[in-house]
Amino acid sequence: MREWLIENGEWGVALLMLLQNLFPLLPSEVIMPLAGFLASIGILDMKGVVLAGLLGSLLGHLPWYFLGFALGEERLEKLVARHGHWIHLRKVHVQKAEAWFDRNNVKAVLLGRLVPGLRTCVNIPAGTTRMHFVPYLVYTLIGDAIWTTLLAYGGYIMGRDYHLIASYMHMFVWVIAGGITALTLVIWIRRHGQHGRPA
Repeated sequence: MREWLIENGEWGVALLMLLQNLFPLLPSEVIMPLAGFLASIGILDMKGVVLAGLLGSLLGHLPWYFLGFALGEERLEKLVARHGHWIHLRKVHVQKAEAWFDRNNVKAVLLGRLVPGLRTCVNIPAGTTRMHFVPYLVYTLIGDAIWTTLLAYGGYIMGRDYHLIASYMHMFVWVIAGGITALTLVIWIRRHGQHGRPA
């Protein structure tokens, strides 16, 4: 991939970021730090790398949003009711997820851009719940700008050790996920503890 990026420059960064959002096989935590490293040794331009990463990422998100928009909540629920058993997914799970997304769509889109694995997944509920396109676009741009800039500058600063950033990002995600799980558990225990107390 390094040689391919050297040959194709910033447009190569944009293309890889587009593809990784359409088909998340090669993570952005690998693409952007490598591009940042190549900028640090003068092969690519740093501003161009960040802008290319942002453009490619945005273009990769949009088809999933429009797919969700075209499906809508009812068709998605029917699809899951018919085929969801293959991945242990039921209609009620989709309904709960959609209800949560409806209440938290701005937070979900913005924060979802900063979590590997959720970056692509968050687009479909944004579409199925008919989130307005302008806020979706604005918060996608903000989240993607933060993500691509952090990864690119991480690669720029770390130099030849840019590949370690992917490991750091995965550790960060596990810490955040653990914190959210612990907080959810504490809230659940408090609520059920209060309900269970005698009057």
